[in-house]
Parts: sequence; C-alpha cells; structure tokens
Amino acid sequence: MKHTGFQHEALIYDGAEEYLAGTVPFLRVAIEAGEPALVAVGKTQTELLKAELGEESRRVRFVDMRDLGRNPAWIIPFWRDFVDECGGRSVRGVGEPVWAARGPAALEECQRHEALLNLAFAPQPAWSLLCPYDAASLDDGVLEKVASSHSHVVRDGTTTESSFFDPARDCFAGELPPPAAAPESIVFDMAGLAEVRKRVTAAAERAGLAPLGVADFVTAASELAANSVTHGGGSGTLRLWREGGSLLAEVEDRGRIEEPLVGRLRPGISQEGGRGLWLANQLCDLVRIRSGERGTTVRLHARAREGVCA
Repeated sequence: MKHTGFQHEALIYDGAEEYLAGTVPFLRVAIEAGEPALVAVGKTQTELLKAELGEESRRVRFVDMRDLGRNPAWIIPFWRDFVDECGGRSVRGVGEPVWAARGPAALEECQRHEALLNLAFAPQPAWSLLCPYDAASLDDGVLEKVASSHSHVVRDGTTTESSFFDPARDCFAGELPPPAAAPESIVFDMAGLAEVRKRVTAAAERAGLAPLGVADFVTAASELAANSVTHGGGSGTLRLWREGGSLLAEVEDRGRIEEPLVGRLRPGISQEGGRGLWLANQLCDLVRIRSGERGTTVRLHARAREGVCA
C-alpha cells in the first residue's frame, strides 16, 4: 500500500481490546505489504502487541517510548532516522508519546511535539504514523487536543476526519507558567557568561545532580546564554529554581526564533545556528521554548532525583 504524503492519525482507546483492534490491523497492512514497521510504545503495550502478532512480531521493530521519548524533543529525530533509513519506501509507525504519569509540563510539550510532526514530515516523505491515546488514564482535556494535531482520529472503531486539525500551529506561542518558587536571577551580557556557568554549576550541585548531570546542565544553560548574547540583543536574564524533583534554568532575551523545528532537527555540518538548542535538548530531560514579538524564553528541566519532570 503506497501512502500519499504524511498520514498522521490518533487512536483513542479504552482497554487492551480496543488498543489491539486499532493497532494490529494497522501493523498487519505493513507486514503483508512487506513495509518496514516500527512501534514505539510502553512495555505493557509492547507485550500486548507481541502476544497478538505472534510470529509476525519478528517483522516489526519495537522500542521503548519511555526511554526514547523521555524528552519529547528526541522523538522527531528518531522518526526521521527511521524514515530516512528506509530510503523512500512506504513505512508505518506506531508512537505513543503521551502517558498519564507524565507531569503537566511534559504533557504540554508532548502536545506541541505532536503538532510539530506535521511540519517535520510535510509534504514528504510518504509514510503513516498512528498515535494511541489511553482514554482510561488520560484527562479529557488531553484527549480533546488530539484533534488539532492529527488529521484523523479513530475511536470506537470509527475513523473520523478532524475538523480541528491545524497543520501549521505556532508551537512557540503562549506563555510559560511562572516559577513555582522565587528564582535566583541575574542579568548577563558577554562579560557575564562566566558568572552564568558559575551560578548554574552551584545550583546543580546543590540540587544533587550527579557530576555528569551537572556538566550537562551547565553546558546546556551556557549554550542558551551564548545564544542570547549572539542572537537575542546582546544580553539576557537567567533564572534558577527547584520545582518538585527538578532543577529548572530559564534564559530570557529579546530575540525571536523563526524556525519552528529548531532543536529537533539534527544540525548539518555546514548549518549556521540551531546547534545550541539541539545540544540543550540532548542534555536535558525537558526543554520548553516560547517565542514571539516580545522575545524568547527557554526553560530547561533536569531531574534532581528519581521521578518525572514537573
């Protein structure tokens, strides 16, 4: 079966029976047609699918979305690699980036990720992605937003074209919630970049990050601060605070980001710009970007102890 363009569908399911009824026929189309198929879901869903597919499951590649998608920004590069590896062949994927144990910040970024998929794969290459959503564990507010990021929604065995689908959503729009605690704050310019690194290092060590985690978080924050100096008007503001089990660092400046997929597409060797946000996404548990006429705010999350991002 040859796809035309990127097909992005959501499956809203309630229980194992509905999950299998929506995913297995989708995968069997690929298996019977000899198409590459990749499934990125949780361990429970993986076990269900392997049991139902039996020997056919050997023709499907499985990865654990809880690892792959811990930071939602890691998912688009993964799907791009898979599609590119298949050399233009028609392929199918099942991806479940949203689960109930995610905190509000990560859920919001997952919803933005789902919208960015439509930009990352439009108008080509031609492939099909099915995104399951667990109606039994997710809030109605999360399920309601599915229709804006998916062209079709499958529920109760019926596929419906979404009248709310917005393939060009501005995923930098809106405001981040204010810090949950009074942040440590400094204004910096080129001469203050060393002080930024010093402050972030001290905050990361106080938060209990492992030495490698400290180094990663400092590198990510330093990249953002350097971006502010270079592209954000020559200066910026750094804020640091703890929130639940996470350490947060926020950099705000007067610049504006125009490329919606910045930080989610692997920079090319000759590419100018975008490397700082790509690196921040690789080093942090969550990166949140809001950008518009009033400037840009980028917020980094690092888990200070075992748990999910706040």
